[in-house]
This record gives sequence, C-alpha cells and structure tokens, in this order.
Amino acid sequence: MRTSYAVGVDVGGTRVAAGLVERKGRIVKEVRTLTPRDAGPFAIVDAIIELIEDVSSGVHPSEIAGIGVGLPAQIDFLKQSVEFCTNLPLNGVDMRSLIMSRVRHSVTIDNDSNCAGIGESRFGAGKKARDFVMITLGTGVGGSLFFNGEPYRGSRGLAAEIGHMVVDLDGPPCPCGGTGHLESFVGRPALAARGREAARAFRAHTLREAAGGDAEQITAEHVIEAALAGDEDARTILLEAGEVLGRALVGVVNLLNPRLVIVGGGVGESCGFLVERAAEMIDAEALAGRRDVRVVQAELGNDAGMLGAAALAFDEHDSREGIQR
Repeated sequence: MRTSYAVGVDVGGTRVAAGLVERKGRIVKEVRTLTPRDAGPFAIVDAIIELIEDVSSGVHPSEIAGIGVGLPAQIDFLKQSVEFCTNLPLNGVDMRSLIMSRVRHSVTIDNDSNCAGIGESRFGAGKKARDFVMITLGTGVGGSLFFNGEPYRGSRGLAAEIGHMVVDLDGPPCPCGGTGHLESFVGRPALAARGREAARAFRAHTLREAAGGDAEQITAEHVIEAALAGDEDARTILLEAGEVLGRALVGVVNLLNPRLVIVGGGVGESCGFLVERAAEMIDAEALAGRRDVRVVQAELGNDAGMLGAAALAFDEHDSREGIQR
C-alpha cells in the first residue's frame, strides 16, 4: 500500500526535531525539544517517543509508512546498530529496538549527516546533482557522499566521517579521542574555545558583550553573532576555520571529483563567509580538472535531517512493498 506520510526524527547534540512529512517533502507538523544530553540514553529515547507521538497524533497508523531516525553517531546501517557516538551517551545502545518497542511502526536509523544529505538530495541543494559531497558543521562535524544519485555508506554503513579526517598531525584532541581531526577545529566546541581565548586576551569586545560580559560563557553562536556584527577577532576565528575546512575539502575533491559540495549544519548555514573561504581554498589548491566543483550552502536549514529521515522511512517501506520510487 502506498502510504501518505512518514515521521522523520533528527537527533542532534543540542536539539531533537520530529516532523510528519508527505512524500513530496511537505512538513505537515513539526516539533522540537532540547536534547537531554546528561540524562542517559533512555531520556533521549523518551524525548524521541514524545515527539513522534505528538506529530503523528490524529493520523491513522495505516497512513504512516514508518519512522526514520537520524542519530549523531556511527551507524552500522546493515545491522541497524549504533557503533560509536561522540557527543551523546549512545555507544552500543540498541536505539532501533528501544524505539520500535514503543511505537506501532517500522523504524530505520541512519547517521544524521546521511539523513541531511538525503534531504538535500531529494528536496534541496542536491536535487540536480548525481554526485556530491555534503558536510554538516554543528556540535560535531559530519558528512555524506552521493554517487550516481544514491548515498554511499561503505561496506557497513560507516562511510563519510569527514569530520574525523586528520588535518593536523599535532593538532588538538578531538571529542572522539583522536587528535587533529577536522571536528576539533570547526565544530561548535572548538569555535567556542577560540572565542573564549580571544575574550580572555581582552580582544573581541563585541564577542564578550554578546555573552553578557563573561568570557567563560561564550558559545559558538556568540562567535558567529559577533562576527556578523563586525567583530574582527570573531570574524578571524571563523575565516581560519573556513580555511581549515577548505584544505580538508581539497583532499575530498581530489579523491572523489564531485560536481557539488554542500555545506550545512547550524554553523555552515549561518556563516556564508566561512563557506566562501573554504571555496576559495578549493579553487586555489584542488588539482586540475576539479576546480569547477561548486561549493554551496544547504537550502533546507534545520529541516534537512528530518526530511531525509522521513525519505529513508518511505524508501524502506516501499522496498518492502515492492513499490518503485
């Protein structure tokens, strides 16, 4: 049976969002809540279930194809298991079974950046591109790869961890336990740390003011706000992050030769000049024949992961039913 709706859930390091989504990508109902970061995995499951129940209330279960959930974790897509999660306490937690035990629908989980990439591929900046790379800049740094119009997940579904590419052998520690990874330069915690460092040195006055005068309260959002307001120190922090991102993407472009690079996530979508700096690095340093790659900001904003997760649920349902997409 060809169903009308799917529920897409996007779990991030700072918030959880869920939406009831039609097949053409229209969000009928959408709800969000803060991610219960310090309360353990069951609190996260409770938050997910509450949002699912909210957006699906009033809809007959037969009209819902299933539930897709994007998690900020490395997902073995074939086993539908969480292998590792840097920013939330989900390591080894059987999230799919925990959610399915409390809902009346099939559940499919995937990496949140894969879901964002699927969303942009179906409904956003990647609609006309068969081969593209997406990178999401948020609390963590994720990625997704699309070849011939389909997501590439690798042998177990663990591919595209662009945020954990090594960009500096002597670089700072990454939240995953490694050293010098891209995430340790351009993720929200890294940007906030750079902002606090600047404010402690009595620079970045607009940045300090944005945080209420307390340097220790500076967040990545404060850095972005101050940069957009003209604070040169804050702007330098973000331009340097864009340069690091660009150098990492030079390697990706040289290796994969995509037609398009999409930069999304809360940081990527709010800092156009950071993305422009990354594009300049690619244009300057990519190998010959690859510099025609376009670097663009994502179009779907905070809805990308939710829409992609819903599309994943539709795909899984249609595959079971033998329905052609």
